[in-house]
Amino acid sequence: MKTKWNVNVFALAIMAFSTVSSCIQEDTPSVQESDEVELLTTTAASYKGWNPTWANLIGNEPRATTNAEQSALRDKVANGTIDTRGTLVDVPNTTIETTGTGSRSVMPDSDMRWHNPLNSNATDPNESTRWYQKDGNTQVFRVIPGDQNWQNSRVGAARSEAFAPNLGIRRDDNKVMTFSARYHVAAHNGAKDVKIFQSKATAANGFDPAWGVALHVTAAGDIDIIKRGVTWPQNERISTGKTIGQSFNLRVTDDGFNYKVFIDNVEKASGTWDRANLKSVCRWGAYVQGGSDGILPGSVSNPEIVYISGARVTLTN
Repeated sequence: MKTKWNVNVFALAIMAFSTVSSCIQEDTPSVQESDEVELLTTTAASYKGWNPTWANLIGNEPRATTNAEQSALRDKVANGTIDTRGTLVDVPNTTIETTGTGSRSVMPDSDMRWHNPLNSNATDPNESTRWYQKDGNTQVFRVIPGDQNWQNSRVGAARSEAFAPNLGIRRDDNKVMTFSARYHVAAHNGAKDVKIFQSKATAANGFDPAWGVALHVTAAGDIDIIKRGVTWPQNERISTGKTIGQSFNLRVTDDGFNYKVFIDNVEKASGTWDRANLKSVCRWGAYVQGGSDGILPGSVSNPEIVYISGARVTLTN
C-alpha cells in the first residue's frame, strides 16, 4: 500500500515503512558542461513513514563548500548517514497520465541527472526519495519547507530538478533541442514563486547568461512563462491560462538562441536569448529561486509537489 498525499489540503497520512523496487544545478559550473558522464549503478527506491524537518535531516552537518566536503556530503547520503528518504507519493496515474504525451514512458534514467539540495549532479534517481520519485510514467518532484541548498556556499535555492546533460544544444550546433511533457502542480506551498522548467546555459564563471526562458508557478498559483530580460525588471511574464491543479502539455523548442513555448500545442511565447555558444540544457522539476529567500516556509505538510509525465528531451537538425 502506498502512502498518499492529499494534495487538496496538503495533509500527510502516516504509513508503515516499506521498501519497493525502482522501475541542477547551482549557478556554478558542473558536469553538464561535459559530453561524457559516468554511469553508476542505481539502488532500489525506499521510503519512510514521515518527512523530517530540514533541521532534523541535516543535523550538525556543515555546509559543503570545498570539493572534499562536497564529496563527503554525497558519500553520507549514499551510505545512509544522512537519510534522504521521504514518504511515498501515490500518483493518480489514470487521471494524470493522459494525452499522448502524458501516457508515454519517461526518457531513460541513463540520460538524466538530478539536482537536489545535497547533490547538484546525482546519478541515482532512487537515492533521495524526499525530493524525487517516479510512479508509472510520472516523475514526482517535491520541495519541503525548510529545504535549502547545502552543497556549496549559495544559501536558499531549494530545488528538486532533473536535467539531461548530454542532450543540450549550442547555437553553432545547427540543431533544435525540444523538451516535452505533461505537467500538473499537485501541491502548492503558496508562499513563493516556484520555477518548474528552465532552458539554461552555464557560463564559464557560473553566472549569466543562465536561463533564457522559464515556466513559473506564482505564489498565487498561476502558471506563467518568463522571458528573460537583461535585468530582472525587464523580464516579460506571459500567462499560460493554467493554474495549480490543472494539467497541461508543455513543449519548448530552443536552438541555442531562438526559443518557442507551446502550451497544449498552442504557441504562447517566442523570443531570443544570447548565450554566445554556451551549452543550454533543459531542467524540469521544482526550484525556489532567490538566494536567501529561496526557502519555502511552513511545516513539512505544506510542500511543493509537481507531477511531470512523459518527459522527453530530443535533438533534431
